[in-house]
Amino acid sequence: MNFTQELQNRVKNRKKHSLIDMNTLLEHFVIISYKVPVNRIKHLIPEPFKLWTFVEDNVEYALISAVNFKDTDFSLSRILQFIKFNFYQTNFRTYIIDKTNNSHCAWFFGTTLGSKTSLIPNKIWKMPWERGKYTEDIRIKNGIYNKYELEFKSKQGIGKVSLVSTTTKMKIHSGFTSLDEQLLILTHPVIGYYYLKNKEIGTYEIWHPKMDLCEGKLDDAYFELFNKLNLLDKKEMKHPHSVLIINEIEFDILLPPKKYNNGQQ
Repeated sequence: MNFTQELQNRVKNRKKHSLIDMNTLLEHFVIISYKVPVNRIKHLIPEPFKLWTFVEDNVEYALISAVNFKDTDFSLSRILQFIKFNFYQTNFRTYIIDKTNNSHCAWFFGTTLGSKTSLIPNKIWKMPWERGKYTEDIRIKNGIYNKYELEFKSKQGIGKVSLVSTTTKMKIHSGFTSLDEQLLILTHPVIGYYYLKNKEIGTYEIWHPKMDLCEGKLDDAYFELFNKLNLLDKKEMKHPHSVLIINEIEFDILLPPKKYNNGQQ
């Protein structure tokens, strides 16, 4: 695959689905990723998908991520722009390939949403989104996070993050051969899949510009959902594969989500 060309295509391909598409500016966006041996996770990924993996020291790994951010002006971008919501959100995901078209995408284990609006995806669309309660202590000066502390709790479990950012631009991390490959797989899986509450597969799509990420340094982290899924233990969560952060980034969320059946969305 030409990762540079595919990344450019995804950035250029901004589109609209419906009058309920959402637009938001995300702040404090951080992707905390971990290496997980494939045998711990492969049973969680259904057909027609397979994990994106890499080999290191003769061990095959997948990557999982906790993605934390604040939605600052979440709104129906086409019909109700004046109604806006602000809340924190955490997505738990891994990186997969759709074998029907060989495209890179994401598989979501769950999402914690610090807002009453979680009732819509949870109750109406049967998505694995749960309302959570967040506390934060975030201090930023000249674009650098001197303190980034976030704690949350939902039915999916508790979570906490403590980190700082640096001025170092994103480097190539293990498993990747280029920055564009890393950007495409870690930051630009524009289509996501997940189990609905009835165990059917659901899907939705997003758009955002190319991310200009910096390296972060993790002091502490715990994500109970990863522990419940037997993907990581508490000690392993303190040693991430990578911590990548950007102060703000625009997102479109194309709605409504859909069911995925036999490769047909």
